[in-house]
Amino acid sequence: MDKAEAINQTIALFKRLGQTQMQYAFEPWRKLDVPLAQLKSLFLIHIKGSLTVRNLALNLGVTPGDVTSIVDRLVGQGLLKRGDDPEDRRLVLLKLTDKGRKTIMDIHDIGMNHMKNILERMSMDDIAALFRGLSSFLAIVEEDHKELTADQNRPERCAGPSPVPLGVAAEMPHNLVP
Repeated sequence: MDKAEAINQTIALFKRLGQTQMQYAFEPWRKLDVPLAQLKSLFLIHIKGSLTVRNLALNLGVTPGDVTSIVDRLVGQGLLKRGDDPEDRRLVLLKLTDKGRKTIMDIHDIGMNHMKNILERMSMDDIAALFRGLSSFLAIVEEDHKELTADQNRPERCAGPSPVPLGVAAEMPHNLVP
């Protein structure tokens, strides 16, 4: 097999994995009383740490007026709070509440527990090979991300730990780190 064929087969595997994982990922979301637009808003604010209404609207591809109603509902459910921007008091920053963070973490934890159950059924050799491959893949993705964001100067800050692809590194013994 040449490199191009290996790349195409790997992309096909990622596609199958994504389709299969969607079935499991949808289950905890379905149980939430949060429409998709609101859930997307929660995830974006979680990833960025905080956002202004304008920046949330830009990220969602909607108008600030559309975001206002989404934000009002999330605030009403206790998932989001409005706060002052310390650098510009005219701006309102949107941040997750403890309940909002717990909602995001519950979704994440369900996925990670499912992943752990799958990994426990694999051989140690397969887990080690997967870890090495994902570690290499992640290093290049992070390098590309740094290059793309190097020139951007945005007030939003990343909150919490960096996500680990498929939760593998969080579960791997240190002796497998390449």
